[in-house]
Amino acid sequence: MDEEAKKVKNSINGFTKNQIFQLYDYLVAYEDSGIEKYKSVKALKSEHPELSLIEQVLIPIARYSAKPDEMKDLDFKSLRNEVYMTNNKGNLLLSLLAHLRNSIAHGDAVEQKGNVLITDFANPKYNPIDFTARGCVELSIINNITSFLKQIVL
Repeated sequence: MDEEAKKVKNSINGFTKNQIFQLYDYLVAYEDSGIEKYKSVKALKSEHPELSLIEQVLIPIARYSAKPDEMKDLDFKSLRNEVYMTNNKGNLLLSLLAHLRNSIAHGDAVEQKGNVLITDFANPKYNPIDFTARGCVELSIINNITSFLKQIVL
């Protein structure tokens, strides 16, 4: 078996075991931080001013695409550090974190050349092909986000 075949055999969605642990670390940090309780970045930063850095890292990545149909045609494999979202749950930063969490937790994140391809869908009971987020983020950025989330102590 050649090296490429071994790599594919020993990976899930293209991720190595170490990368999977890194993504799982994000999921744990997201849940442990209780970030879902925050409805705005202002509320988050008022309790945790040290997290202003998370906004500086993520806001340049976040994009809006007003129509779900536009998401289907998006060539997200060619993107670099951009995530397009159709909904923002009232807050750009917190929405991006939630979409990232959903993509990883539902097994819809895929590794491509050191990047994480992110896909999130609307509830399948409504329409299984409606994207709510698609994008591409460097794994190193997800590791930085994880570190920021671990700073939140409830």
